[in-house]
Amino acid sequence: MKQTLTLFKLSAVAGLALFAATDVYAVSVTSGSDQDALLKGAVRYRNLGSNGMGMGMNSNPKEIYIGKVPITTVGNRAEGDVTGGLGKNIAFNYNPTTQILSTTVGTVTVSRNVGALDTLNYILLNVQNNSTSGGGMMGGTSTPITVALNNVKLNGIDLTPASFVGAANGAKWNITGEDLSQGFTLTGTIALTGSQPMNDNNHIEISVGYTDQTGPKIDGIGVNPNPVIINGSTTLRATVADADTGNNKITSAEYSLNGGAWELLSAQDGAFDSVSEDVNAELAATQLGSNEVCVRGTDVKGNVTTPPTCSTFMVTYQFKGFAAPLNNELINTAKAGQVVPAKWRLTDANSQPIEDATSFKGFYSYPINCENAEHSPHDAVEEYAPGNSGLQYSGNGEWQYNWKTPKSYWGTCRAMYLEFNSGAISPITQFQFK
Repeated sequence: MKQTLTLFKLSAVAGLALFAATDVYAVSVTSGSDQDALLKGAVRYRNLGSNGMGMGMNSNPKEIYIGKVPITTVGNRAEGDVTGGLGKNIAFNYNPTTQILSTTVGTVTVSRNVGALDTLNYILLNVQNNSTSGGGMMGGTSTPITVALNNVKLNGIDLTPASFVGAANGAKWNITGEDLSQGFTLTGTIALTGSQPMNDNNHIEISVGYTDQTGPKIDGIGVNPNPVIINGSTTLRATVADADTGNNKITSAEYSLNGGAWELLSAQDGAFDSVSEDVNAELAATQLGSNEVCVRGTDVKGNVTTPPTCSTFMVTYQFKGFAAPLNNELINTAKAGQVVPAKWRLTDANSQPIEDATSFKGFYSYPINCENAEHSPHDAVEEYAPGNSGLQYSGNGEWQYNWKTPKSYWGTCRAMYLEFNSGAISPITQFQFK
């Protein structure tokens, strides 16, 4: 079962964890363990009722182990004793400045310099209770045994659940959702009821390390055709890959068009079964102008691409023209000062005529070199029609605009184009004025 809570984000100043009230993050507590997690440091609370007494005539067990994983290896750990009582408040923390992993149980502190643990984003709680009942020291009546870690807090904030009760072979929980690399403190109370065995049969171990929490990368996102004709469709393609972000298999991919609902993408090979998947989907072109499509993927660990990767494409009209007397292939000649009729037809992808006058946004021209057509489109100026003869519609998507060329264009060459309300422009046509 997964529980999520919102905590104040931490920052580290001189090795101390400070709370900043302006930022929040979500910590997730999930039953079980991540078999792929890289555990780096740990503490084991091993029988806090033994008062340092031996597990046999020739042994002297320490009740706290702390250090690098595995802490069962003598060279990896520091050890400490705790005396008195079957229940203790504990704190487990790491200071990346001093590189010290430490625990406090009651008034006793045990520490180990474990070096730089680098990226930390994962805590594993393992509560072992391998004894169902225990007898008194003098052979009294056996009593049920409880091993638990209660009132658990991460950086001062209650976890949900707050209590973790042991089970045979260990009851385990994952704590994820936050970067712990700048230090952390986990606190709680160890509860031991019944007569505890003086060995390692029952214990509580808290480990810290790294697990993949990064979603897949999105590469090669794009649509074809682009631009796409209104009321038509275009194909979205992208590659969703986890090779650089955990090397886990991709389980799904989705897209969102213009901020809409997330829709499933298809794997081009028919199945999501590898760490890299080429995906696609058909997109309906219903919104004129610039459209944004975003893609995200999910890997087998449930990590989602965050933020999604986005791309834009243009939706515009099907343009047919310019019609005679203009020639799109050659340099047109005109007398400076005369009216040049520009004629064109607009349709959608289904050859349905575009009859909306707002489709036309403007008529522009700019100077070009008559010898080699070198030009600067940044010099484009809007051109106008004479009198009231402006934009004209003759039906079936047929449009005309009468360009009143200035006499000052005599002896020059210019390029002409139309702009539409989609943001697209028409083909560019060249003129030489005599």
